[in-house]
Amino acid sequence: MTQEDAETVLLQQQQQQQQQRPRLRRIALVALAAGVVLATALAGTYFLRDTTAEEPVTRQKLPPGTAQIVRGDLVTEAVATGAVRFTGARAVKNQLTGIVTWAPSPNSVVNQGKRLYSVDDKPVFLLRGDLPAWRAFQRGMPDGADVRMLEQNLAELGYTGFTVDDEFSEKTEAAVKRWQKNNGLTSNGKIELGRVVFAPGSLRIQSTDVHSGDPVAPAQAVLKVTGFQRLVSAQIPAKEEAMAVKGVKARIELPNGQHVEGIVSSVGAEETTQDNKKVVPITVRPESSRQLGAVQSTDVVVVLRRTEAEDVLFVPVTALLPAEGGGFAVQLVKGGKVTLAKVKTGAFADGRVEVTGPGIVEGARVGVPRL
Repeated sequence: MTQEDAETVLLQQQQQQQQQRPRLRRIALVALAAGVVLATALAGTYFLRDTTAEEPVTRQKLPPGTAQIVRGDLVTEAVATGAVRFTGARAVKNQLTGIVTWAPSPNSVVNQGKRLYSVDDKPVFLLRGDLPAWRAFQRGMPDGADVRMLEQNLAELGYTGFTVDDEFSEKTEAAVKRWQKNNGLTSNGKIELGRVVFAPGSLRIQSTDVHSGDPVAPAQAVLKVTGFQRLVSAQIPAKEEAMAVKGVKARIELPNGQHVEGIVSSVGAEETTQDNKKVVPITVRPESSRQLGAVQSTDVVVVLRRTEAEDVLFVPVTALLPAEGGGFAVQLVKGGKVTLAKVKTGAFADGRVEVTGPGIVEGARVGVPRL
């Protein structure tokens, strides 16, 4: 329903009221207020034409109920269920042949130089690096960036005595032997493909695809790992798409009743769910992952908020009544007496409307229907 349609309906209802008996007046006004609510729900958040508020108030009968005039911000909200997830999810693929003899527990953390899993009772180690391991390491191998990564890790783990560069030298071999001896491996200065796994940093174990006793082969996925930054994925109803804007503030409500502030970091294209609902996927980045505490993979509530007007007086939209000569009015209730005051309307948001006019002050009470 458009703005003009809403006003036309109100004018028609006003004319009809003048022809009806006084006892029907409240019923008609309630219906009109409900019509305004419906128009607001259908049209979303919008502004109605300003109405003058200079006409004198008139006496009215007591309304069925009252609501307080409130001063504050008018805010529109869009609410959706979301899920906490960790960034950097990927699979770790094994390159050895044998039997798994140890696997880490979900949600555990593996740091540089530590055991990631074991095959044939020998550890596979996590090292730091941006490239994957694609060949064995041994003296005489062609120079390469992977050699530099290996040497950098050896030096950081305390195995020094060589220059960190792209060459696997005799001194590099000696450092590798010391590393092997201290970690229960054959001390031959050679590292077969699959004995080390490179990753940019420490890894969080999300899940294990194998267990102790399972056979493994090269290129087989054995673990699912993630980074440590947490994001929230949610699906906003498509009708609220205008609120799903990158950079807008969001509130993440946790199962324990607490909430964390966040920012919408990405907005996807509209899609249709399995139950045929149109949604827009969004990602929310919490201002601080630490504020999520021990929350792992769990459902949360995501609330997007948009301020329509700041520091204004507002009432429930159901308080609006058609005013003589056009526009809107509200019933001011005080000391058992009621007066009809013409108001000027402003912003609408979530069933509330900004109003100004004679007698419109914070804390005053206005009539509302009991629908």
